[in-house]
Amino acid sequence: MAQNGTPPPEEARNDRKLRIARLVILGSMSVVLLMVLGLPVFDAVAVATDTAPWRFVAAQAAAIPLAVLLVLLIQGRLDGRRDPDPRVYWASLALTVAGAAALHTPLYSMFLIALWWAVGVFTAKRRLGIPVSLGLAVLPWLLLPLDPTDAPVAVHLVMWVLSVAWALLMASGTMASLWLWDITNDAVRGQAARAQLAVTEERLRFARDMHDLLGHSLSALAVKAELASRLAERAPERAAAEMTEVHELARKALQQVRSAVSGYREIDLAGEVDAVRAVLAANGTRVSVSGLDGLAPAPAPAALAAWVVREGGTNVLRHSEAGECRIAFTPTLDASGQRTLVVEVSNDGVRGNGAGKESSGNGLAGLSERVSMGGGNLSATRTRDGGFLLRAVIPL
Repeated sequence: MAQNGTPPPEEARNDRKLRIARLVILGSMSVVLLMVLGLPVFDAVAVATDTAPWRFVAAQAAAIPLAVLLVLLIQGRLDGRRDPDPRVYWASLALTVAGAAALHTPLYSMFLIALWWAVGVFTAKRRLGIPVSLGLAVLPWLLLPLDPTDAPVAVHLVMWVLSVAWALLMASGTMASLWLWDITNDAVRGQAARAQLAVTEERLRFARDMHDLLGHSLSALAVKAELASRLAERAPERAAAEMTEVHELARKALQQVRSAVSGYREIDLAGEVDAVRAVLAANGTRVSVSGLDGLAPAPAPAALAAWVVREGGTNVLRHSEAGECRIAFTPTLDASGQRTLVVEVSNDGVRGNGAGKESSGNGLAGLSERVSMGGGNLSATRTRDGGFLLRAVIPL
């Protein structure tokens, strides 16, 4: 969570993806809801005008709250609930039975039952769905005494087979929608988890490096300082020598810390490229690297190039919506004939005003100073295609 209370860009982007996928699923399910609301109308149009009007009123009165309850069941399933609210589940089932009993045409009654089954059976676990499915399969036959058409049993059997086939067809659409939702949800959540894991691993790596870097120096400082305190009265000259060594050790430790924080410590360029590639890939950004094979610069320019890659990857992660990041290494000659290494980190999706105030004020400014101290120069510009290019020229 950002300091101003807004979610990080990656989290906001993932939430937006899930919201869009959720709206698509609900939109596809709206076809079922429209059918539920339309069946009483179709039934009233299909029958003779002298039919009792109470049937249409009763069927429509059941269909409206039934559609609302089906929406609640679908939303609960999208929220990850495999045990639906019992009140919503059984109330929707009761309204389905009441609506089917009120409809005049047996085929529409069976279609209403099939519509509920095509949705409701997937909102609960299998141990509940199986007995409910069997009960709904028998229900049309139990409603035969309420059939005002007095149709033959053979006709009812044909309509029952048609409704079962139609229920299976509608259920396949529901199953596909929920399956795609589960895949999308798992993919987005997994991507966020991988990005967080990559950041955590980077923090652990830095902590491990600092421990390895300072562990020996601080232990030696403690031993030397304790020895000097013991010798202060018995052997002042030896104590003074030990304190001189303490001072020298402290100076070296401070230099090591500054070197590590500033990025001047010797870094494995290939390892840094792999680390940036892993972090960006976990965030959903494709990374392409060119020119690294066979490149063997001296430790000092290699460290500068690694720091450029690290800062460029950080900018892509924090300040862009890039789908692709390109890292290029190009050995070349400058105007004076000196061998240089051109390091370019570019992306195709700048957000807002580019790198952001914080990045420009701290990260890029500090990187520019470090590259300048190494005899090179750094530039950071937008590209014509709406991307961002970080380019460093480092003397070899």
